[in-house]
Amino acid sequence: MKQIVFFTLFIFLFGGCTKFGKNVTIKGRVLNPITGEGIEGAEIWLQKTTLGLPGGLKTVKKVTSSADGSFELNKFGLVGYSAICVVGDRYRLGWTQDGGASFTGNFTLDVKKGKVMHADYYAVPYGNLQINLKNLACFDTNDELSIYRTHSIFNFYDHVPNPAIYMGCVDQTGNMNKAPMGWYKYSGTVTKNGMILTIKDSIYLNEDETKVWNINY
Repeated sequence: MKQIVFFTLFIFLFGGCTKFGKNVTIKGRVLNPITGEGIEGAEIWLQKTTLGLPGGLKTVKKVTSSADGSFELNKFGLVGYSAICVVGDRYRLGWTQDGGASFTGNFTLDVKKGKVMHADYYAVPYGNLQINLKNLACFDTNDELSIYRTHSIFNFYDHVPNPAIYMGCVDQTGNMNKAPMGWYKYSGTVTKNGMILTIKDSIYLNEDETKVWNINY
């Protein structure tokens, strides 16, 4: 009789822990969304909230992405968890779940217990890009260049005026800046002496590549 009671209690406790505890599983990839290639060697940290610690978080487990960027993280626990990705010097886009679109700024993944989560982390390598602007045949100070800029990364130009407008006899040499790889494109108009000309151009920046883009009009 005692053995039956003990066995029943064991099943109850074990089953309860499995249902209400453990089952913290995250599967996914760390990848470059521009090329679809995986990023090897990125670290995925599972963290829990801990009162009294600076920042209130403690890392309880780490895994590293494989050659194709894939990873799997499992953990038993009774507390709430979150996950972050440490991916080195890259332009970070953040987490996306279940094949959805990535959105900038979602750098912490809220982990749900009791189910297998499918989540990918997007990050883009850098190159170096210098952009120069020059009005080659300036008419007067009313000359206007108005261009709408896009990038392979959605919303990349949301933090700056777009379209960009340049007035007068522009001769501007830009700085050589670190920039995420991908397509840089613009389309717009040049207005000189009352005449309007439509223009467009594009340039592709590879990982670790250095390019100078001269926009002459």
